[in-house]
Parts: sequence; structure tokens; C-alpha cells
Amino acid sequence: MYRVPASLAAAAPFGDGRFGGVASLVVAGSLSGLAVLFILLAMIFRVPAFTTNVMPYFVSLLVANVLQAIGAVINIRWITDRAVEPGYLCSFQGGVKQAGNVGTAVWSFTLSVYVFRILFLRTSSSTTLRYITLCLGWLAIVFVVMIGPLAIQTKARGPYFGPTGYWCWITHAYPEEQMFLEYFFEFLSSGLSFLLYIGILLRVRGNLVRRSHGWHLRFVPRGERWLLAVSRDWLDSSMLRVAARLVWYPVCYGVLLVPVAALRFVQFGGAPVPFWATILTDTMFNLQGLVNVLLLVTTQRLVPESASLPSFASPRRVVDMASSEAVGITPFVLPPKESPSPDEEKPPSEPTRTHELRRTISVASTSSVGTVDSLSSVDSRTPLTRDAVRR
Repeated sequence: MYRVPASLAAAAPFGDGRFGGVASLVVAGSLSGLAVLFILLAMIFRVPAFTTNVMPYFVSLLVANVLQAIGAVINIRWITDRAVEPGYLCSFQGGVKQAGNVGTAVWSFTLSVYVFRILFLRTSSSTTLRYITLCLGWLAIVFVVMIGPLAIQTKARGPYFGPTGYWCWITHAYPEEQMFLEYFFEFLSSGLSFLLYIGILLRVRGNLVRRSHGWHLRFVPRGERWLLAVSRDWLDSSMLRVAARLVWYPVCYGVLLVPVAALRFVQFGGAPVPFWATILTDTMFNLQGLVNVLLLVTTQRLVPESASLPSFASPRRVVDMASSEAVGITPFVLPPKESPSPDEEKPPSEPTRTHELRRTISVASTSSVGTVDSLSSVDSRTPLTRDAVRR
């Protein structure tokens, strides 16, 4: 059996000034947990809006958010004891927090890759591939959590999970593991997911198009956005608002992640960190479940009925940029009215114009007896050009 160093085995007490701050972590975790459980119940009862192929990955993300919430709610024990003490519950909290954080990173990125495949690449996903992805994803999460206490932990450095201030996590005796077995996955997931969603949005909007000579990125002024619609089909047009909303998933994840990670890096450097900053950043981080649920509800309302959409595996149409189809229909502009020159004839007087009008009506009435085609009516429905004139 290993011996726990005194610096790590001792309790980490906190007085009345710390009580409210740690309690806010419990409140944030409880809000996220309740929101996630509510949406999971809606999925269990198979609300039609949630019966889509992407839901297994999103359910996995929500389960990871539940693990994060459980890790935050365990702080109730430390509030009751007014100290963070090493033991089985402390090790359990450390493992659950790491599993929730790594799981959120893994499934956020998996969800991004899936959406990228169906909206950008237009490739379908089989049921077998989904099952394999789910199994490998959760096995990877379990492996990352278990490798620490089973293979990395040493007697010299002490327990892998233990008190780290106001909760339990990977102890400060393992700084490399804190970085590469958690923060690395979180930053990698946030950065790559953001790039994937930006690519999806540009592709669906029509800014990014593929031609025979390669990819082409184009931007147009606000007044010429109709040019971007040339490369869109019905599926792209229907999913445009959905793609614009999906970008907020990695954005919100990054906004909640960067402050707490930056604060950890400051602590790694040995600089003092105020208590309020620690509590504020961790409270924000524990709201991930609530934020994901809000994004899911708002995004789901924008998704059209699946029966009205073509298959996501249908190929995207290719438009030659040099063709008239790529240019679109350019709105015509009437030339400015020129003022008459002095040499031009003056317009006919009112009696003359009245006489000519009566003569025209008389001729038209006489011609109508012979044939109807001789009549020529012009109104708002008459085309500006004719292919042929019947005689």
C-alpha cells in the first residue's frame, strides 16, 4: 500500500467566507443536471422532434454533462464537513469530474464530425458505424480515467485523485496528467469543432463551393447575397439557419472552458489566484449542461420536418462558375431619362393625341371581326420579350 503525503492527505478546510462560493458550484451543477434530466425524459417518451439519427451522440453528450453535474453536487459533502478530505468519496468525485469533462470534449467533437459529414460532405452514416462510434467513444473515456490510478499513480507522488483546493480532482502532484489527460482533449475538441462548424456554415451558405479545379471561397457584398444562392439546393436552403445556430455549440463550449483553463495555467505557474475568480470560472464551467439543453431546444425548432427534406446523402449540384447559371439573373436597370433637345419636335397637342387614340380604337375594333390574333393587349402580365410574333 502506498502512503499518502502529508500535504495531500490533510484536509483542505474553508471557513464561512468560502461557504457561499462552494455552494454556488452545487447550484450550477444542480441546474445543469435537472435541465439535462428533463430533456432526457422528453427523449425517452420519443417526442418526434428528437427522433433523429444525431440523437445518440447528443444523448452521450448529455450523459457526460450529467457526470459533470454529479461531480459538482458532491461538493455538498465538503460544505457539510467544512473541509475537503481524501477518501473514497474524494477519489470518486475526481474520477467522475474527469469522466464528465473528457466525455463532454469527446462527444462534442463527435457531434461536430457527424454534422460535418451530413451537411458538408453529404455522406450517410450507417447504424453499424454509429454503434462502433458509441462503443469506442465511451471505452476511450473509461480508459483515460482509469489509466491514472491503475498505471500512472506512484507511491512517491501519492494518490492520483485527491483534494485540489475546494473539491477533488487529479492532484497537483500530476501536472502533466492534468494537462494532457483532460485540458488537451478539451481545447482540441473546442478548436476543431469550431473549425468544422465554420466550414459547414460556409458550405451551406454557398461561400465555399467545389469546382473541377478545386475548392473556391467567395465573399460578396451585402447587396449581392443573391449570388450565393446559386450553389444551394433545397437541402442547403432548409438547413441554413440550423447550420448558423450549430456554430454556437463550440463557441459556448469555448467561452465556458477558456476562463477556467486559463486560471489553472496561472495556478500551475505558482501565481496566486483570488478565491472569487476560482469560483466564478468553475461556476460557469458547471453550467455546460444547461447551455447545451438551451441550444438543443432552440436549434431543434429550426429543423424542418424530415419527411419534407431530401436524403442527406443526395449529391450537391455543381454549377460552372463561367456559365450563365452561376451568374444568375442580373436585375435590369432602366437608363436615365434624357431631356429633349431643342431641335426635337414638340409633343403633339391634346386634340391631335385624342384624334389618334380614337383612330387606333376604331381600327382595332374593325380588325377584331377578322381575327383575334390581331389584337395586342399590354398589361402587367405581358412579358418584356417575345420569342415569336404570331401573324
